[in-house]
Amino acid sequence: MKASDVVSVLGRHGDIMTKVYDRINKHHKKPLHKGQIQLARDYFVRGMRIIMSQWGRSSGKTESALFVACVASLLNDNFLTYIITPERKQGKEIYCASRRLQDYAPQEYVKDFNITEQRLVFKNHSFICVDGCENYNAHRGLKPNLVIYDEFQNHNREFHLEVMAPNLLAKQSSLMIFGTPPKQRSAYYVEFREQLLKQIKEGDVTRAYYEFPTSINPTIDEAELAKTRKELIDSGNDVIWQREYEGKLAFGGEDVVFPKWNPVNHVRTHKVVMSFLEPDKHHLKWYTICDPGASSCFGVLFAAHNPYTQQVFMLDEIYEKDRMRTDTKSIWNRIKKKQAELFPGASPRAWKVIYDEQAAWFQREIAANFKEGVIPSMKQKHDREDEISRIKMLMANHGSLIVSDRCYWLRWEIESFITDELGRYPDKNNHLLDCFVYLMQYCNWKLLEKADNDVVEVQSPEVKANNLDPNDWADTVVEDSLWRRPDDIYSEYF
Repeated sequence: MKASDVVSVLGRHGDIMTKVYDRINKHHKKPLHKGQIQLARDYFVRGMRIIMSQWGRSSGKTESALFVACVASLLNDNFLTYIITPERKQGKEIYCASRRLQDYAPQEYVKDFNITEQRLVFKNHSFICVDGCENYNAHRGLKPNLVIYDEFQNHNREFHLEVMAPNLLAKQSSLMIFGTPPKQRSAYYVEFREQLLKQIKEGDVTRAYYEFPTSINPTIDEAELAKTRKELIDSGNDVIWQREYEGKLAFGGEDVVFPKWNPVNHVRTHKVVMSFLEPDKHHLKWYTICDPGASSCFGVLFAAHNPYTQQVFMLDEIYEKDRMRTDTKSIWNRIKKKQAELFPGASPRAWKVIYDEQAAWFQREIAANFKEGVIPSMKQKHDREDEISRIKMLMANHGSLIVSDRCYWLRWEIESFITDELGRYPDKNNHLLDCFVYLMQYCNWKLLEKADNDVVEVQSPEVKANNLDPNDWADTVVEDSLWRRPDDIYSEYF
């Protein structure tokens, strides 16, 4: 490109940005705050491929999405941007019916707006289209330059993996994600976020992740926000405050079944858990609990119970959904391997193996092929509500429940176990929770005032004495503090 052409482009870009900021400041009267500036800099200056931001309510995420979409469209000819919400109608209400999309950019650059297609077209042949992720077939084969997911907490897993992710490869396009934290751990949002944080941890500089609370928006009434915080915390709804206003990943609320579950209190690294068991391992009761499901999910939970301190240790799990690997022989071989790893040199009778009594085929196949016996559960003899209540008591008693970080799917099921609008327990995603119930039936757990031995904490001398890395336990339960990027508010807009 000739020097004169470069000057011309820079001049045009400068003119566009001047008019964009003039419209933001004078027409919308919502200058960019520091969080919005950070996201814009990551996209326009650093060229990030995936930028995920987790927001509290009314913190400016929609304005941030509009700013990036409009500026990218104005600065680049023939630039194709898609804003995807969970449902097309929802996108229409957020962006089009409110005229936030049509009115955001300087009007002299706008050519047309098609309400049927929900598409804003610029004079340089760029456009911004708002659609829903339920519209699978309409998005296959697209070649966008920029994709923005809004309200990502309710997005569809298959839409991203099977439709949009392949579309992003053609032009090495960027993906920007905006959302309030989901209420349930089963949301695809959680899986995507964990994968992204892992990539950032491993050094991928093309990814970025942020969390922005409601208070980052300078137009928010601070006094009213403080009143809301006090009301929620005083009423025991601190989880709602954390999720909806602080922009933190916090599962729970009024309809959560296990309100006392807290990964920070209950989860430790596998090394820490096993080092805690080592002195008393020959006095513990060891359990393998199975929820057989050859055609759906085969869940197995490995646990230990200290009958003297009434502490329950969740050590490991099997959560197999691949039907090619849910046959009895494959599962049994994996069970034996894990038992040997968790309790090396144990006698054959050390482990009690319990199974769902309704899966009689599992017991028959174990007896026929391995000449071993397994114990049926007692769920027909116990009230489910009583067993759920005992698990709640176990969680509430400090130091009584210790869960290894290997038990990812157990945690996932606990945090996803939320009653429906009629107060009924969910009848899915409960394979390891059923195993938990069977364990409570057999171990005869009793409530003590306090467990005799406290769970070792992260920085305790006991952990260091065992030559364990004190930071090793810091998995997803504390990743927010480890991997959040600092806000850079002293640079230019981007």
